[in-house]
Amino acid sequence: MCSQRAEVWQGRMELREKQILKLRDEQNKLIDRLGRILQAFLEGKISEEKHENFSAPLKAQIAETQKEIQAKEAKLEEVIKEFKEAQAMETEESGGAKLTENPAGGDYAKALVEAEKREAGDAKISKFLPMVLLTVCTSFIPGFTAIAAEEEKRMKDKNIEGILIFGRKCFLQVVKEFRRLRKAYIDGAILRFCILAGQSGIGKSLAFSQIYMREAFIQGEKVAFYSVREDTIYLFRMEDGKYTCQQAEVNDHGFWKTKAWKTFDGRSAHLIIDPAPSQGHKYFKVHLVEAFVVYLTSPNSELSNFEKEIRDLTWKRFFVPTLAIEESKVIATELKESQSVFLERFQRTGGQLRDFIWKDRYEHFKACQYNAWAGVQTGEYVHLGDLKVSSRIFSDQPSPTDETLLYSEKYVIVAQREWVKSKIFQVYAAKHFKNFTGLDGEKWFFAKTYKGCKLLARRLPKNLADAKKKKKNDDRENKVHEFPADSTLKTFSDGVEGQIDKCRKHIKQVAEDQKAELTVCPTNYPAIDGATNCRTLCD
Repeated sequence: MCSQRAEVWQGRMELREKQILKLRDEQNKLIDRLGRILQAFLEGKISEEKHENFSAPLKAQIAETQKEIQAKEAKLEEVIKEFKEAQAMETEESGGAKLTENPAGGDYAKALVEAEKREAGDAKISKFLPMVLLTVCTSFIPGFTAIAAEEEKRMKDKNIEGILIFGRKCFLQVVKEFRRLRKAYIDGAILRFCILAGQSGIGKSLAFSQIYMREAFIQGEKVAFYSVREDTIYLFRMEDGKYTCQQAEVNDHGFWKTKAWKTFDGRSAHLIIDPAPSQGHKYFKVHLVEAFVVYLTSPNSELSNFEKEIRDLTWKRFFVPTLAIEESKVIATELKESQSVFLERFQRTGGQLRDFIWKDRYEHFKACQYNAWAGVQTGEYVHLGDLKVSSRIFSDQPSPTDETLLYSEKYVIVAQREWVKSKIFQVYAAKHFKNFTGLDGEKWFFAKTYKGCKLLARRLPKNLADAKKKKKNDDRENKVHEFPADSTLKTFSDGVEGQIDKCRKHIKQVAEDQKAELTVCPTNYPAIDGATNCRTLCD
């Protein structure tokens, strides 16, 4: 039930209760007077006749007051019954999606708008700076109830008032772009799905969502936050100059048909979806929602499944980078942590904030990374296109064409850090008594860590190979090559002058040689090691 209707019912019930209390107070006064008259009679101060004359009208008043009290109580019972029936009817009409008031949510929205805002870091040092820091005095964050309580305690232990939200510069740029696209949608454009993609643990769900919602709250806009992990949707709207929050369980696809959602939905509303591992967007149904949708995801099956869901519609996808070393230094300073400790963790995790900011998570990450080096599959992957590799070793990064932008629709897959590659070299060098340096090391790294990875090949461009020399039934569009353990990898970098021509020449030569094995990445597939789309494996 919406807060305004609930307040009306509450007001009616409170009025009846006040009337009953007033009558009981009057009745108690009459009973007190009757008691004093009886006491005077028993003490012989008044005669029996006077006692009867004084008592009779008081008894009549008490009886009459009791009738009024009973009538008011009966009326209160009717109001309570009507209220419960209205609640039940609204629940039935909403298809079982019962909305409950969440006062903490309203307080959270107010705290987010009023949060202390300041900049940290020098723009002259890095293009990733300054960061915008928000100090939010709250113990509740939608979708992150447990984490918010933990963070509030952790901040208190460090004598920091409130929870620190690190507004990365790339996030601020994306928020601005998303709001531009939303305005265009409200004005009649058809694009209404925006995807923010990036490595797991870099602040997309927690930090970006707070910055995005804050801008919406400041403008008094409706915001829905669907936490798949909690199976809960939080609905924020402005009422009488302040934000209120209601929440409902999302237990099936039918929620989006309910009155609870339909009365909130609209082109001007925001819907932020925070997926969960192995669940993705879960019960979200694209064709039942009109709101402007923001989807926060890692580059894995959560992303690919959502893209399938909206494949027939118009949408935008932006990639953001892992944290830069300058950002990690700012975070260490603000959290009163050792910069040297954070630097070590930063190098190891490749700039994944969630995994270097907490010691226990960092230790877990290290264990998983060692397993990834050993070829054991881990729970998290970079899973884009036809590639699936460990996120402990690789990361996705935006490939912007504009140097002033820190996000991009294009992306590349790279090693987490040079430190990661060097450690992998050390592990295998010690195991196989080999030394890997320079380009040989690069070739070995990608061939070795691609073990078990499948890439679809595609037909070579006609201007690069003589089609007549290819077998008629050799359809490379459907060919799949699995990287064997003993392969070596030959790549050509398009970032080096003259390498593109060499790459084209090499492709042509291999195409003419029927014995050679050639694998070329699919159309639009990014270069995983900074090379062109040429990949040659020589057994």
